[in-house]
Amino acid sequence: MRDLDVMIIDDDAGDRKLIRRLLERSGMCRSICEAELVHAALDHGSETLDAVFIDYVLPGENGLDGLETLKRKWPGAAFILMTGQGDEQIAKSAILAGAADYTPKSRINQAGLERMLVRAVEMVRLAQRVEEQRQELLTFSNVLVHDFRAPIRSIRFICEQLDEEMGEVQSAELQKLMVMMKKTATQMSHLVETLADHIRTDINPVFETIPATELVENALSFLDQDIRESGGSVDVDLSDFDVFCSPAMLAQLLQNLVSNAIKYSGENAPEIRISARRLENGDVLFEVADRGIGVPEEYRQRIFEPFQRLSWATDKPGTGLGLATCQKIVKRHGGRIWCEANPYGGTLMRFRVPGSSAPVDGFASKVWSPHPSDAAVSR
Repeated sequence: MRDLDVMIIDDDAGDRKLIRRLLERSGMCRSICEAELVHAALDHGSETLDAVFIDYVLPGENGLDGLETLKRKWPGAAFILMTGQGDEQIAKSAILAGAADYTPKSRINQAGLERMLVRAVEMVRLAQRVEEQRQELLTFSNVLVHDFRAPIRSIRFICEQLDEEMGEVQSAELQKLMVMMKKTATQMSHLVETLADHIRTDINPVFETIPATELVENALSFLDQDIRESGGSVDVDLSDFDVFCSPAMLAQLLQNLVSNAIKYSGENAPEIRISARRLENGDVLFEVADRGIGVPEEYRQRIFEPFQRLSWATDKPGTGLGLATCQKIVKRHGGRIWCEANPYGGTLMRFRVPGSSAPVDGFASKVWSPHPSDAAVSR
């Protein structure tokens, strides 16, 4: 790795001299600039930097305080925080604040500095490439969804017009083809809209506080017709508490779970129960239980993978994205979702999310892993 542009921010001239000497010996740098304080560094004329070594303790400030401002000016730089004393809490805070690495000054040597610089720069560049690819994929998906909507609407309109024009003169075979065409157009429309919902979970959500009762009511209001047409019932059991979340995303999650409960109710009318409560640690636990056909134990993890359609349910309409979208939404909230057998028959879907803090930068800062205590605490 060569031709790097590096800055050293440290009020100690001796420490700056040491870092500069090690960098010069490495032969990796095209330019090395220095600053005593964060505001002096911001006045520097460099448009781009590959790496910034910054001291944790600076007169009147610390490196963490200025990290966000520095990252705005040099978003492509790898920030390496240095401190006179090793401290695990400082290291953790540095990484959470966006530093690529952290090191006590006492451990800095030639080989270690070179390894640290290469690792930090490569990590930041890789993260940039991943983000660029994610944005490209998001843009492509949005264009794809947008461009498919118009022709699908046209097909459905043409079907309706043909049906109206031909009236009763259609042959039995033609009537059958018209029904198939309408059904196919409807399936295509549903697939596109489901894909659009799945894509929207990649956009940074807006978090706010909303009563749990209002959240569930909003979700069920969109399913009122489906519930009535199914002849089913939804029993709601909620405590009086607020949820800090993205209301639109959690409402969509609940809609998906209730829709699945209706779809896979079996021969009987759907019986669905929604409950939610706050746990002792402040997390919020939601449950959606049904008495439908259930999910065999060996499939309870796989159903959250994109485009998974289980063999016994292929005759049901769907895209295989509903539960995958649910999992993405829960992860964006820093929680987890899982499936169990309903003790009374059917399926029990559970998800829990942190009750107060929003994910960092719109992404989950806390991801739950399966743990036996989850089921025990929620009963």
